[in-house]
Amino acid sequence: MTSVASSLLHLLQSLFPSYEPTSGSTSPAAGRHFAPDKKQLCEKDCIILDMLSSAGHENVCFCVTDPSLVDNPIVFASDGFCAFTGYLATEIEGRNCRFLQGPDTNASDVAQIRDAIQTETETSVNLLNYRKDGTPFVNEFFLSPLRDDDHTIIYYIGVQCPVPKSGPGQMPANPGYVQIYIITLFSLDILHITLSAFIALK
Repeated sequence: MTSVASSLLHLLQSLFPSYEPTSGSTSPAAGRHFAPDKKQLCEKDCIILDMLSSAGHENVCFCVTDPSLVDNPIVFASDGFCAFTGYLATEIEGRNCRFLQGPDTNASDVAQIRDAIQTETETSVNLLNYRKDGTPFVNEFFLSPLRDDDHTIIYYIGVQCPVPKSGPGQMPANPGYVQIYIITLFSLDILHITLSAFIALK
């Protein structure tokens, strides 16, 4: 294992203390969990979802969409996503993420997300959305494909990190930064490198 991978593995273990490298499993969080429906994610992407669903991370705000279905609907919304937006899971799942948009949502930000899906790449964007009660909120939105062992995209994961104001980038001082940092690494493929080295030791 390289020194970079070793350092990042240490970071993973500090952020997700319930993760056990030898078993590849976490202590599950209370509440709802995403279970892929007859679709087998590659091991690295399974670990991502496992970490997000681990104990102590119940408030992480994320959703999973299925691009094989018409309009790429949300098929899972975390408890954190529901609490943050004010919607019940039954009001979210089955709908496209655009229902969170409103009159002041920037069309170019939405286009960036749409382009990432069309080109099957990851992206992050500082996005204005709206809660169920109509109040606006700003979030740093991270989108990344989840693939199977054949590298075929079977889901997308979107993670929302609340930030104080609109603007590019994600600053460590913003609330939720630690929770989202692991996804930032994932989007840069650094996390995949770490997990590859990590899995090789099993």
